[in-house]
Amino acid sequence: MATPIALKLTIGIPSEAVYYAKYTFSGGMKCSPNPTVDLDKVGAGSLTPPALVWSATHEYENADAPPVAGKPDWFRSLPPGVKPIKSATLQRNAENLDVQFVQLAGATHAVKFYVNGGNPLMPPITPDIDATITVGLRKVPGGIEFCVDGTHDGFPNYVLQINGKPVYEWDAVAKGKTPGDLAFSETVQIPWRRL
Repeated sequence: MATPIALKLTIGIPSEAVYYAKYTFSGGMKCSPNPTVDLDKVGAGSLTPPALVWSATHEYENADAPPVAGKPDWFRSLPPGVKPIKSATLQRNAENLDVQFVQLAGATHAVKFYVNGGNPLMPPITPDIDATITVGLRKVPGGIEFCVDGTHDGFPNYVLQINGKPVYEWDAVAKGKTPGDLAFSETVQIPWRRL
């Protein structure tokens, strides 16, 4: 009998466009790896890896992406019909976006999300989107427990779901963070609890 658990880590900018370092780029989802792990299988064979891809990044003229009232200055909108002046997609590799089955104390199964992806339209000296988050899972009488351990940048937004239920959310706007917080880490720690 299979016990599939669907995991999903969504990383995205909460605005249509973002103003950063004198440039304006597309917002929205940047990546959303969604592996499945079967708690009735043992080891790495229990993990069904997802298709791993980065979303395209578009650059816009600054004047084409006005600020949004009541939002931080970096939070920009894109009026209908606005066209990008440049576009590129970060090519995924194991160093910038990966999902792995790992060992974690107390867990029968654990999945590690590894994200270290940069803006393909910016020089490599600019900060990447970074996250290293491990989700531990185990069956217990009457249900399933999970724990989460890791770090991610202060920007952009991060949402971790298990079986479609959000178990961790980081809202950059609510936290007062800016694109400059790509250079600073936040800790994620959720002790064992019932799913």
